[in-house]
Formats: sequence, structure tokens, C-alpha cells
Amino acid sequence: MGDALDQLSTRFGIELPELVESVEGALAQAYRKAFDPPGEIVLHLDPRSGEMRISSWLIADDGSQVERMLPVDDFKRTAAQTARWAVMRHLRNLERDLALSELAQRHGELSSGTVDRVDRGQVYIDLGKVQGWMPPEEQIPGEVWRPGQLITVVLLEPRARWRDAQVRVSRNSKTFVLRLLEAEVPEVASGLVQVREIVREAGLRSKVAVSSEDRSIDPVGSCVGPRGVRHHALLTELGGEHLDIVPYSTDHSRFVAAALGPARILTVEVDLEIRNAQVTVERDQLSLAIGKDGQNARLAAKLTGLRIDIRPSEADPLDASEDGVGENPPAPAPAPSGEEPRPGPI
Repeated sequence: MGDALDQLSTRFGIELPELVESVEGALAQAYRKAFDPPGEIVLHLDPRSGEMRISSWLIADDGSQVERMLPVDDFKRTAAQTARWAVMRHLRNLERDLALSELAQRHGELSSGTVDRVDRGQVYIDLGKVQGWMPPEEQIPGEVWRPGQLITVVLLEPRARWRDAQVRVSRNSKTFVLRLLEAEVPEVASGLVQVREIVREAGLRSKVAVSSEDRSIDPVGSCVGPRGVRHHALLTELGGEHLDIVPYSTDHSRFVAAALGPARILTVEVDLEIRNAQVTVERDQLSLAIGKDGQNARLAAKLTGLRIDIRPSEADPLDASEDGVGENPPAPAPAPSGEEPRPGPI
């Protein structure tokens, strides 16, 4: 046994005392299960010779503790098998703990794998050393996954299970969109283009505000790519979800107009004291600016941190129903006039 423990210690890079401690604990449990002696069992294993010394500590009538030696000959027949089981369990737990430690450092990273199974709406993914778990709230609505399909996700919180490690993953989060941008757009990955804010209604539409301190770089053009190839790749990974990439601006009016794209905006009047933007569009652009069920205006409001009210040009009383379609999102504290927009953190 001693040579075997030495070999395992060297092979897996585990300190011998740590390995011996695991084996001693397993042997002590096995001994109690087999013989059920009274008192607290203490087992000592010599890692060199493999010899065991087993004793139990009892409370004497005067309250003192008394050590009683226990026989080991009958136990030796099962000790080797128990020791092997203990070593394998220790190695499995060590592998699980190492995987959990690695996952904790990879929080928020992209990872690709294969769908293992789908059970009651939960998607389980083979990510190699660990299993990914994607609950319904982390999925893109409308996506259907089947075993064997390749899938890309962002890693969230790891969790330990009895036999292995598992990690919660997501395709629903804003971080997923950010990591896709970093993977598809070298300028984003290098920091030449900054992603200032992302707002998203997963499965329907996302809006991304980008900027660059280098005036020679077109941040929107970088994300779209030549002939739209990068934008197309992003849409493919998002399952056809609309993705609007807009230029961030410290000018509130320009930022609001860009955020409402693809609609053409005539005028924007911003009142920072009440965090409100009054927007005028041509009548044929009104439905485009508002979007289906108010989605375009709603996301633009979240992107800019302003309530957005949209009116058609030369509005008559019948147009009043179109007023106030923008949301009043959780916004930063009102900024003094001239202060740049402050979208929330991604």
C-alpha cells in the first residue's frame, strides 16, 4: 500500500500526508461499519509499510479517557479495497475542486460545448471537464435545443455536486452579447472600440452603444464589419435576434436620435432636470421609431437613461395617443445641463 500511495501522490501532484489522511478517514469509517466498536475510533496508517494501528478512546468511570487497542487482522482483508475506494474518491473530489476553482476564475467568459440532454426545460451541456446547466430564465426565448447540437454560452456561477462540478450558464444575459462582440470584433477585444452600454430583450432585440477615442476608427463600422459580415455572425449566434449598434455620444440629443434608429429623427429636445427627451419624427417614421409593442422606444429609453416621448411632426389632437411611448427607466441622478450621458454599467 505504501508504494501505491507514493505513486499516486507523485502522479497526481497530491501531498502524501493529504492522501494518507483521506485513506485513514475512509478506513476508520469502514472499520466502524464492520465491527461497531464502542468509543471514538482512531486509525493510524504507516504510508511506508502499510501497517495499521487502530484504537478506540473510551470514557472511564472517573471521567478520564482510556485508549483501547483494536484488532486489525480480520479487517486487513477489506482494508486494501477500502483504501483504493478512498483514494479514488479523494482524486475525484480533488478534480472537482480544481474545476470549481478554474470556473470561478472564468466567470463571464464564453464557452462552447455540446447539448447533452434537455430535461423539463433545463438544458445540460457537455463543456469538457464540467457540465453546464442552463435553466429556462437563462435561455433565449424561442430557441429549441436537442442533444448533440453545438452551443455557445457565457459562464456564470459554479456549484459543487457530489460527484462533479457544474456551472450555471446563460445565453440570455447582456454579458453574452458583450462577449460575442469581443469574439467577433478585434477592435472591441483590444479596447480600441469601447462598448458603453447594452440593453436587451432576449430573443427580440438588443441595442449596443459603442465609441472610440481614436477618431480614425468608426466604432459602428468596426462592429458591423466589411459588407456586414461581423454583424451577420452576431445575428446568427443570437438566433436572429435584432441587434442595433449605435454610436455613443456625449450630446444627449444625438445619442437619443441614434438610439431610436433605424427611424429617421427630425428633432430632439432634452430636459435633463426631469430626464426627458421630446422627439419629433415624420409621420411615416412614427411606427418605426416606436417599434412593435413600443419595443424600439423602450430600449432606446433604457440605453440613454431618459424618458423618450415621440410625436409626429405637425401633430394634431388625434396624435396625442402616440405621446409618451418611451419608458421611464431606472436612470442615474439628474445631470446638470451639458453633462455627458451616463449609461449604467454593462
